[in-house]
Amino acid sequence: MIHILVVEDDERLNRVISTYLNDCGFQTKGCFNARDAYEEMYNQLYDLIISDIMMPEIDGFI
Repeated sequence: MIHILVVEDDERLNRVISTYLNDCGFQTKGCFNARDAYEEMYNQLYDLIISDIMMPEIDGFI
């Protein structure tokens, strides 16, 4: 199973992307900001990270 982390601050878009990927057979976890994503990455190994690059506080480039 491929694990994907979705980092998107727009809750609706995060939910849509995560639901679509789950329906396609992937296992996804959605985070709404970069700080939560960092913590999630320390606790779980992900095969792919899909990130918004324009988020408050910390952008998706870091």
